[in-house]
Amino acid sequence: MTRSRLLLIPALLACAVASANPACERTPVPPPSAGAPQRILFVGNSFLHGHAPPVLHYNRAGVTDLNGSGYGGVPAVFQRLAVAAGLQVDVSTELASGQTLRFHLAQKAALIGSRPWDVVVLQEYSTLDPQRPGDATAFVAAAAGLQQLVHGVNPSARVYLLQTWARADQVYRTPGGRWAGRTLEDMQADLRAAYAQAAAAAPCMAGVLPVGDAALSAVQAGVADRNPYDGIDAGKASLWAADHYHFGAWGSYLEALVIFGRLTGRDPASVGLAVGRELGLSDTHIQAAQAVAVRQLGQAVSGPASPAAPTRP
Repeated sequence: MTRSRLLLIPALLACAVASANPACERTPVPPPSAGAPQRILFVGNSFLHGHAPPVLHYNRAGVTDLNGSGYGGVPAVFQRLAVAAGLQVDVSTELASGQTLRFHLAQKAALIGSRPWDVVVLQEYSTLDPQRPGDATAFVAAAAGLQQLVHGVNPSARVYLLQTWARADQVYRTPGGRWAGRTLEDMQADLRAAYAQAAAAAPCMAGVLPVGDAALSAVQAGVADRNPYDGIDAGKASLWAADHYHFGAWGSYLEALVIFGRLTGRDPASVGLAVGRELGLSDTHIQAAQAVAVRQLGQAVSGPASPAAPTRP
């Protein structure tokens, strides 16, 4: 392992434990270890459970699906990465396709509040509001309500927001939409601002998992293809599934790596190749995703609390 990689790991660990709100007086639980399993809950929709195989039902026996839907998804990929790293985690999911955090707060509060979770990850609808794309009002309120619900059961829980990603269909194939004819950068800037707003408005929020920024960084670095509608450039990874807005296998693996690095404080490039291979990825694309995750998390811990906006091409 290189010296720069060794220096990165303590920084990731500090970021995993620290609260994004310096006014918060709670002492958050530490990252997972080889000791007693940490209880980790993922709340969201298909941007976490995945769109299709191999991600949708991947390792579903490794997670507890509170809704009984039979999904494995990205939380199950995260679980396998954690086990591979020698960490003890007890992963549960409360995921409902096409739903907002407002839905989860209104309809699933009993499930979410049923256990004293150690870590909770909250993921909002991909356009923030189904009826008013780009409007973060309901998101901000629901995120605060869910954080309060979680902390009402375990005041030390670490609660994160999972930042979603710019959708190719919204930019290239949604006539009259908010981001039609604009760029992935434009949509990601709106999402980044909304997640930063929600994190700032919710007391004791632990931070934002910069998945969307990592995906855009991969595009800008030439690692992943920018526009799936004109084909995938040779040698580049394809971020999206066939619908061009959910992540495919590579994007989901990148998503899990960012989650893994931030929640555990471990180097995303230290997890080996096995999990990526189980998702059908080539070794080259596995290592490329790991490198993107390392760069993104390194930027996040070395800069301001909210990740800096990626540079436009």
